[in-house]
Amino acid sequence: MEADELLQINVPECERPYAFWLVSVPWIGQGAVPALLKAFGSPEEIYKRSDDELRYGKSRKNGIEALLEYRRTHDIFSEYERFLKSGMKLTFVWDMDYPGRLLHIPDPPIALFYYGNLPEKDRLSVAVIGARMCSGYGAKLAGELGSELGKNGVNVISGMAAGIDGISQMAALSSGGASYGVLGSGADICYPESNRTLYERLKENGGIISSYPPGTKAIAGFFPPRNRIVSGLADAVVVLEARARSGTLITVNMALEQGRDIYAAPGRLGDELSAGCNGLIGHGASVYLSPEIFMRDLFEDHADRLSSGKPAIAFEKNYIRTNFDSACDKRHRGYDCEKEREPALDESHLNVYRQLSLYPQSAEEIDEKLRQQKILSPGETGICLILMELCLDDLAIQVSSGQFCRK
Repeated sequence: MEADELLQINVPECERPYAFWLVSVPWIGQGAVPALLKAFGSPEEIYKRSDDELRYGKSRKNGIEALLEYRRTHDIFSEYERFLKSGMKLTFVWDMDYPGRLLHIPDPPIALFYYGNLPEKDRLSVAVIGARMCSGYGAKLAGELGSELGKNGVNVISGMAAGIDGISQMAALSSGGASYGVLGSGADICYPESNRTLYERLKENGGIISSYPPGTKAIAGFFPPRNRIVSGLADAVVVLEARARSGTLITVNMALEQGRDIYAAPGRLGDELSAGCNGLIGHGASVYLSPEIFMRDLFEDHADRLSSGKPAIAFEKNYIRTNFDSACDKRHRGYDCEKEREPALDESHLNVYRQLSLYPQSAEEIDEKLRQQKILSPGETGICLILMELCLDDLAIQVSSGQFCRK
């Protein structure tokens, strides 16, 4: 049964306990439920069929035994009533509130369990993803982007994982925005537990979403299917740090199949955490340059839809970008980092500030760079004093003894 056929199903309120039963077992599989609906027509009809009838057909064997066991051992009406009282919500692919973006991806989830809310259909959404064990560089990028998206009313979608995911989502919430965490476990299980504070805040200012029923523990096999929902809920996907062999790249592959825009933050050659991003750029991903540049790209690329008031659901299944000559492409090619906003500093302080980057440097290295550029240097001692003043002004940070970064 295709997604279009699923949309035509009309399940009255009195049948929702039966529909709840159909998606109450994590092992039932995406293929089994549509096959059962196609064969028997409605959740109630499926429930009334015998064990042997439901077992029939190879395409429906995956998870059927667990579903039958649940029917034998549970009162589905009591279970559904208990579910409703828990505060968790449930939407099916045929419901009006089901996220429109997901209707146009391959293999849309039959149902979503969630706390809080679902992403608004008429608001832009961006998936921010990356390494769990991220560097200070990646953490800085995640915080800056999450904050900028939040301030501009753009939903941040991610997997609530440690590292890039959680940092970007917390930054979005802290700037007054909304964020949505898509879990590889039941929505009632905070994974990882270290992100408990984020988990609770997402319930209040966004949502916690899962295609798995309550009580489902996180296991490795549940995360790749989860990733297609992360990218599917977004208009664009930004990868801030990723190893060459990374689960993050699974999300990217799914996003490409879904026709989403892909951005990747460049990093130094040889840096393990930048290998995946650099590889994506080499294969045609747009370069993530700064939050401001990205926001202009995002709003420009989706300006027609935003001005028309159309919901963000009009994705074609085989969307291919046919040219790279738009205004935002030209802006990328003409980007000059020296034109970014600079703080109001006197000449000597500004000269030192311009040499700083997100990678640690010593006063000796900065002195050498100034001399190579034929800029008057105050000497290593003078540079040290300036660096300390920049730290006090919150423009630089000392990451270790004698090593400084731009903040």
